[in-house]
Amino acid sequence: MRSENISESTLEFLSGSSRRDVLSSLKTLEIREHDNEFHCLAKLALSMSNSDGAQITLVDEKRSRVLSHAGHLGIVNIWAIEASSLASPDKSCLIILNAAEDVRYSEIDAVTHSPNIRFVAVAPICVSNECIGALSVLSDEPRTEFTLAQQEQLMLLARLAGSFISLKRESRAETDAMAKLHQDEDRNSMALEVGNVGSWVWDLRTGKFSGNRMAYSMLGLSPDQPVSGEDVFRAMHPDDFPGMKSAFTRALVSNQDYVGEFRAASSGQWLLGRGRIFERDVQGRPVVAVGVNIDITDTKKAAEKTRLLLRELNHRVKNTLAMLQSLARQTLNRTSDPAEFMEAFSGRLRAISEAHTLLSDREWSGISLIDLIAKQVEPYAGFDPRQIELAGEDMVLPPDHALGLGIALHELATNAARHGSLSVAGGRVRVSWHIEPGLDESRVTIHWVESNGPKVQPPEARGLGERLIERSLDKVLSSSVRLSYPETGMEALISMPIRDRSNILAHR
Repeated sequence: MRSENISESTLEFLSGSSRRDVLSSLKTLEIREHDNEFHCLAKLALSMSNSDGAQITLVDEKRSRVLSHAGHLGIVNIWAIEASSLASPDKSCLIILNAAEDVRYSEIDAVTHSPNIRFVAVAPICVSNECIGALSVLSDEPRTEFTLAQQEQLMLLARLAGSFISLKRESRAETDAMAKLHQDEDRNSMALEVGNVGSWVWDLRTGKFSGNRMAYSMLGLSPDQPVSGEDVFRAMHPDDFPGMKSAFTRALVSNQDYVGEFRAASSGQWLLGRGRIFERDVQGRPVVAVGVNIDITDTKKAAEKTRLLLRELNHRVKNTLAMLQSLARQTLNRTSDPAEFMEAFSGRLRAISEAHTLLSDREWSGISLIDLIAKQVEPYAGFDPRQIELAGEDMVLPPDHALGLGIALHELATNAARHGSLSVAGGRVRVSWHIEPGLDESRVTIHWVESNGPKVQPPEARGLGERLIERSLDKVLSSSVRLSYPETGMEALISMPIRDRSNILAHR
């Protein structure tokens, strides 16, 4: 029978939005054709009705979906009869004793063709107060009656079918919710691991400690073995364990959050532990604590590095102020002309400033010798950068070496630009250096040689620049500076101790 042969009221019932919503929620149910519960119900209906066939179906707007069937008739398409039964206002059994003589259903295929159905009894199956299915019993022979007791039994079995469907729907909803919960837990666990965060739960009644993979890994514990809270405390560094256990005990007593920093004994990682009471018993005693451990190793290292840099900076500032006072005093003693004083003093300030800039860029770990020479000397090659020749393997100079040598190189370069080889276009300055190994410490020897400049004569009196060069490395123990004045050009020989040959850098 085509849908247009169904009454308008039945079609309107089948298309109701609430009913469609319930049917839609059942589409994902894993109900097989021979599902045990429904198959038993179909067999019971077959037995109590003394029929040739029984089937349980879900009825939508155009067809029926068979959930189970029993009897030798097999599956029979009686959608039109089932739809009419569900649309009945009184929700009672629909009884058809001889379908061939019933004008409403005499032309449907199941009646006119095999299996030539004659008797049909249909009880509606309701879920969430919506009639969405049918329990039907059928025979290919007409009947004279279907007793009231049989109708009541069929209705009872239909209600059981509705209960089974509801239970399966609730079970599926719980399964879906659990799957989503696990998915959310996996996502949260991954997010915690990406952030180097270990989450944990501690049952204070049993002492059992459990956590995510990161929590065990941080503490050097195995998730495959039972872990107690005491095991966690023993996994802490011995120096940190007493303070952390005391902090946790105080937090329990005072009902406050637990917070503390400690090292993992297995790895030395610094961890920040935070926790709070999640559950208490009826007497108010804590029974479950939850919390996290966060890897703060990098933060600790950065803080320690900052403290060391600040300590070094304070030391350098004091030394630099003392150096500036000495420079100002010596410069002022040599000239009373304010303009001359500013020119000389400003140049020396720049020398110190440039050395400080290079040290700051390397976080006061030292300065590349080539970088220092380039900063202090190359700007004075006014005619051609090729006036400066560098020869030697690059190395990192400690801060005191770099500051002292920077002042010496500045004085040598300014003197060469005013009176020496850099004052003429053909003049040259060669700066070479090498390492001299020693038993206790090595030394770096730097040789400054000027050539092709004006003829040189030894000065009659030692000037300020010469004294600054000679005293520039006062802060570097066992260092020395020797100046000489051959006619070909001024020379300087600087020697400084270098204790660690790892300061030597690769060739540039």
